[in-house]
Amino acid sequence: MRIATGAIIVTTGVVGLIASALAADMTGADIKAYLSGNTTYLETTAASATGKSGQGAIYWAADGTSLYKTPTGAIWHGKWEIKGNTACTDWKEKPNNACVRYDKTGDTVTVLDAASGQARAKIVKTAPGNAEKLTP
Repeated sequence: MRIATGAIIVTTGVVGLIASALAADMTGADIKAYLSGNTTYLETTAASATGKSGQGAIYWAADGTSLYKTPTGAIWHGKWEIKGNTACTDWKEKPNNACVRYDKTGDTVTVLDAASGQARAKIVKTAPGNAEKLTP
């Protein structure tokens, strides 16, 4: 009985370690390195800043400015910054947007509302620079 109980405890601990290694919130430094100077391609949900699901692209300039081609095709303009382990973007077209966390599971990065934990988008791919040549 003791051996079985010990085996269950060890197995539970190993499974917990593997799960936490596979899915983890990115740190502020990780998020900054991931976004800064790059374009992210998104598959958004209805919980996104635009309130629409669909495909979009965001260019995250190293100077803290951002341009977002929304699922409707409209271009939004913003400023982004890292606060703790979240990214916060103030869009001119939608001020006071909530900060987000980035959860990385394998190669999949999910954008989560920092307050509610609700999924806002999934990053489909990234590209260096302003890959979509978005302009203000």
